[in-house]
Amino acid sequence: MSRLFVRIWLTFWAVLVATVLVALAVDYGIAVERGRSIDRMSPQALAEQGAQVIAADGEAAGRRWILAQHSRLPELSIFIVAPDGRELTGRSPPEVARARGHAGNGARFPAAVTEAVRGRPYLFVFRRARSLAFDVWDVVTQPWVLAALVLAISGLGAAWLARSLTAPIQRLQAQVRSIAAGGLGSRMGPDLTQRGDELGALARDIDEMAARIQALIAAREAMLRDVSHELRAPLARLRAVADLARKRGGPEAAFARIDREIDRLDALIAQILRFSRLEAEADIVRAPVDLSDLLTEIVEDARLEAAGAAKTVELRCRGATTVLGDARLLRSAVENVLRNAVRFSPSGGAIEAALRAHGGMARITVLDHGPGVRPDELPRIFEAFHGDGSGAGLGLAIAQRVLRLHGGEIAAANRPGGGLSVSIDIPRLPAPSDHVRAVAASA
Repeated sequence: MSRLFVRIWLTFWAVLVATVLVALAVDYGIAVERGRSIDRMSPQALAEQGAQVIAADGEAAGRRWILAQHSRLPELSIFIVAPDGRELTGRSPPEVARARGHAGNGARFPAAVTEAVRGRPYLFVFRRARSLAFDVWDVVTQPWVLAALVLAISGLGAAWLARSLTAPIQRLQAQVRSIAAGGLGSRMGPDLTQRGDELGALARDIDEMAARIQALIAAREAMLRDVSHELRAPLARLRAVADLARKRGGPEAAFARIDREIDRLDALIAQILRFSRLEAEADIVRAPVDLSDLLTEIVEDARLEAAGAAKTVELRCRGATTVLGDARLLRSAVENVLRNAVRFSPSGGAIEAALRAHGGMARITVLDHGPGVRPDELPRIFEAFHGDGSGAGLGLAIAQRVLRLHGGEIAAANRPGGGLSVSIDIPRLPAPSDHVRAVAASA
């Protein structure tokens, strides 16, 4: 049987038992207070009240008055004897005689009081039937008390149960979000993993999953590093053999093709190593970086590459925008995006790069007039190795990883007129004027 089910079931019964016990305790307190109020009553005043009722509405009203008083004060028995010897509620003369008992002994009850009603004498007899009228059924006769107790105690029990269940669930949710954000090294505490119910089992499963994912990622990174290093050795030997063959004389076009392929493989291996280091968050040095200067340098380099294909790169910067980050990694990320735009733009096309402040972010926008990306492929362009196999499949993945390490984001969308729009958002450092305005606003 589920332990959570048992816990909820036991809580339900605990709330039910607590409600009954508290209801009995409250009813007992009400009965005690009622008995004290009876002891303070005056038999003469009660008799006058009953006589007024009979004088106004007759003996039938007197009977109803007796029943109403018994319902309100069950510990007190009231008898009204008419002048002809009848007791108004039909009780016999021996019962009335027993009720009178030792009336007149100085105590308030029992008591016998004669009141004249329209000139006729009516005998009122009052007697304490019992010292305290209390039983379980008295709770039912007071529904407002029972309803208030049920609401209060069930509310407290539900609040305790909800807190005992939602608190660990919220911790599990936070842990899952941490894992999704890359925090694979964090673990649930022993107070949660050592629970004997389903939540404890779920916490242990989440820790085991995080450890397994961490091991798989570490193995993948190690494999990438090993493969990269292993590939570089034969590439170096291949380059040396090509140089040697060129010196001995051979078709120059073939050697040029070999050099190009070697360069492409070497660039791909370099990107694999860079991506592996970024996954491990290694070699990150944060310092203030002026994005306008950085973007200007990147655009100048891109113009040299674009000039060979009769392409142009335009730059628009709206003032200096400073961010906190690693200039080398940020340069690599923006450069990858801009080089992609240059590469896929048609001959004679223009690439636009712009920088502006966007709220608390610095936004770099790169626009091209290329073919764009198929809508079904657009969500995947930032995935590693999702490209044409020439290294572009890692360039955008590296850019996305760099920006996430800096608390930023990168997004791409097809332009209505054709081409691709890539926006890069990086948290910017507030300028001194922003700080002054913030202080003035708070003042």
